[in-house]
Amino acid sequence: MLPEKICIIPWVGIETSPIGTARPCCLAKEEIRDEYGAKYNLKHSTLEEIYHSQYMQDLRGEFLAGKKPETCQRCWDEEAAGRVSKRIHSSVRLKDAYNQVDWFNTQPNQLWFLDLKLGNICNLKCRICGSWSSSKWAKEEIDYVPKLVNRKEHLAYKFLQDGAWPRENPQFWENLNTLLPQIKYIEFTGGEPFLIEQHFELLRFAVANDYAKNIDIHYNTNGTVFPDSYEIWSHFKHVEVAFSIDNVGERFEYERYGAKWEEVEKNIWAISQLKSDKLSTQICMTINIQNVYYLPELMAWVGAQHFDNVYFNMLHDPSHMSISRMTPAAVELVIDRLSKAEFHPLYKMEIMRIIQFIKNGAGSDGREFLIKMQTTDNYREQSFLSTHKEIAVAMGYAQ
Repeated sequence: MLPEKICIIPWVGIETSPIGTARPCCLAKEEIRDEYGAKYNLKHSTLEEIYHSQYMQDLRGEFLAGKKPETCQRCWDEEAAGRVSKRIHSSVRLKDAYNQVDWFNTQPNQLWFLDLKLGNICNLKCRICGSWSSSKWAKEEIDYVPKLVNRKEHLAYKFLQDGAWPRENPQFWENLNTLLPQIKYIEFTGGEPFLIEQHFELLRFAVANDYAKNIDIHYNTNGTVFPDSYEIWSHFKHVEVAFSIDNVGERFEYERYGAKWEEVEKNIWAISQLKSDKLSTQICMTINIQNVYYLPELMAWVGAQHFDNVYFNMLHDPSHMSISRMTPAAVELVIDRLSKAEFHPLYKMEIMRIIQFIKNGAGSDGREFLIKMQTTDNYREQSFLSTHKEIAVAMGYAQ
């Protein structure tokens, strides 16, 4: 019998990070390391090498022993609040493969799921993001560095360089091509996947070699781009386009700097017109300090749309943006509003779990949040207080 807390992902998947390292999944706290403690890098290592690494064998062994691996703490935190964690969600998303997994083998040969973050090319500077995932953010953070300091020594400069790894690495794409016959599911996430032309080349290769019909695709897009090559999606088993929308109107434009709400709504409508039995849409709302107070307004907008799926994504990193790190005043304000607001019955339970996640959090004095927000506001000539007054005051921004 399998342990109750088993997770399918270590047996069937790998995540590539925007800077060329790898993790068991997008919520894992650690990057995968070799026997010498060095992080694997996709400039030098293949996906199979990482998948078969001792690190991954040990991780599978921990699960089989009934343990709760430390790198998976974010899932354990969500489950403690009663939420459907990535671990649980993946068992549903990959349900067709679940009974085919070679569970009691810590060295399986079943790499079926790829979460591909193909560099950090992005056209936005979202407040919940950073240089790790956004080339635009990296350039801004480099500007923060005093002129007398060597900016090339800043971590953001390194991330900017490292984020180019897929464009400098033809062997990675050759490796992907060899894996496609066994792949069942691919996620393309951030940076902004619709700006990465190489991924469409990968899809064309899958179509040309008759692999596409066996592959499901999931996108996470910021909604600012309508892809020119969307016709190719019809060759795949199923495609789900998830729009990362955390707020509406001017608050959306503040949080996802560089985006225009009107243009994003038009793109959502345009892709929605393509929906069929092979293409569906999702809204993915990342719950964080900026938007949690405004969930009633966001959910009212969601209710007027026609998304096939609604997904509440809990932000864990950067930690200063997590709702588990709010000030006591913000905790009281948010819980009071969410408890009293009217939500559709389909989402009421999820709201209660968000409240529980807040209650389970360690809280904070908000100092790190304020420093980060004010530094960015000064650079961009914006004001968190003007667009998000209620939560800004509760986090101490006005003081």
